[in-house]
Amino acid sequence: MSKMISALSMIFSLVLLGITEVSAVDTFPENFVAVEKHSNVTLLCRTAELDVTWQQDSEEVLPSEYSVLKGNQLILRDFLVDQIGNYTCWRNNKIIDYTYVLSDISSQVTDSPISCTAETFNCTYSISCRMNHSAFIDFRLRNERDSNSWVQRSESGMFYLTHSTNPYAEESDRLVVIGEAVSSSDLYFKFSHSFYLRDIIKPACPEVNVKNSKVDLQPPLTWAQPSSYYPLDHEIQCKKQDDGTVMPCTLDQNDKVPRGTIELRVRCRDALLLSQWSDWTPWQNVRNRRKNSKRKKNKKKSV
Repeated sequence: MSKMISALSMIFSLVLLGITEVSAVDTFPENFVAVEKHSNVTLLCRTAELDVTWQQDSEEVLPSEYSVLKGNQLILRDFLVDQIGNYTCWRNNKIIDYTYVLSDISSQVTDSPISCTAETFNCTYSISCRMNHSAFIDFRLRNERDSNSWVQRSESGMFYLTHSTNPYAEESDRLVVIGEAVSSSDLYFKFSHSFYLRDIIKPACPEVNVKNSKVDLQPPLTWAQPSSYYPLDHEIQCKKQDDGTVMPCTLDQNDKVPRGTIELRVRCRDALLLSQWSDWTPWQNVRNRRKNSKRKKNKKKSV
């Protein structure tokens, strides 16, 4: 009976700490260390007791050339893939602590897996970032410059990072985004991406209102104000009524579209920095409905 109670106690402790007997992670363990190949690492059992034993996953760790037991410490030498896993320390058949050991392959990741954009200079809006790398299943990012917390990606796959950049002052320090990733095979990498906010600006779509073929263009709602201090360039594409041909077009002096235009769409960019272009707005009908309705009435009368 006492053996059964002891066994149940051990199982409860493992579940409580989120420890699995098989080495495989699908998220970041609470306690982990990433180790490069052929390097040494010291694992510490957080207890004042020195009489502890260690397990790698479910197997006891015995003293060897590559595993040195020293009081409440375990030293892994010349780290290799077979030393990956969940290391737990025990005393009197009770678990005390754990550390998940991952294989650090950061030096092998040469292409930048992080890309970021910002719709505005305003610090009241966040930076949108993506981080992807084949074979890795969980990612997290944080703004290291502003000492922000780790951020998980949203359902859309985006990371939204806050920042404290002053929109009315010259940027002196780069933003530094730190990213981490883990794989189900216990691989890990860490990557940094630095930039000035001005280098990643991509405005949201401009506000477009068309009435009687006259076009009124306004900055995106997220764009920094005043507009005179943050001017925008606009690019307009028009679709011909005759054959649906899409071509660049210019408004006349009265801000009206060229004759024969049936639809238009617009995008914008920062006029001073020549930033990235925004996405195109949806196609918008620009035909004069009153004139069209009058023509239909005239046709009916003639018939």
